[in-house]
Amino acid sequence: MAKPLEIKVTGIEQAIARLERYQKSFQMRMELFMQKLADYGVERAIEEVQVMDAVFTGELVNSIHSSKIESNAERIIFAVEADSEHAIYVEMGTGIIGATTPYPGKLPAVYAQGKTIHRTKDGKYGWYYYGGDGKWYFTEGMPSRPFMYNASTQMQHEIERIAREVFD
Repeated sequence: MAKPLEIKVTGIEQAIARLERYQKSFQMRMELFMQKLADYGVERAIEEVQVMDAVFTGELVNSIHSSKIESNAERIIFAVEADSEHAIYVEMGTGIIGATTPYPGKLPAVYAQGKTIHRTKDGKYGWYYYGGDGKWYFTEGMPSRPFMYNASTQMQHEIERIAREVFD
C-alpha cells in the first residue's frame, strides 16, 4: 500500500509545491497503471482466442492491441481492441449454432441476426457467403467464443495486483 502523504508545513508555498509534485507523480502512475492493465488485457484476449481455437488465419490474433484513447488531468482511458472485421462474429457467435451457444454478456445494440437463412435439401438451416477465394460457402454459423468478455473478466480479477505493482 502507498505511504500516506505527509506534509510538514513550514510555509504555504512549500506545501503547494509538494502537492503539485505528488499530483504529477500520481498522474504518471495512473497512466502507467492503465497501460499495464490494458497490456494484460491484450495478453489475455490473445490467449483466449488461442485456447478457444478461434485462430484461422492469424488475422484476429494480430489485430488485438491496446490504445490510449485519452489522457489528461481529468481522465485516462485505455482500450483493448480487436480490429479484425470478423472479431465481433467470433465474440458473439452467429447463426443457428451461435443461438445454441449464446454470448455470456449483454449483446450490443448494433449486433443483429441475419435475415437470409436458407434450408438445404438435407434439412440444414444456414446461409451462403462469398469467400475471399472467389467461391461460395454454406454455414450454419459458429458458437460464441467470447475472448474479449473472458479477458475483461480476468482483468477485473487482476486490478488490485497491478495497482499494487504501480503504486507501492
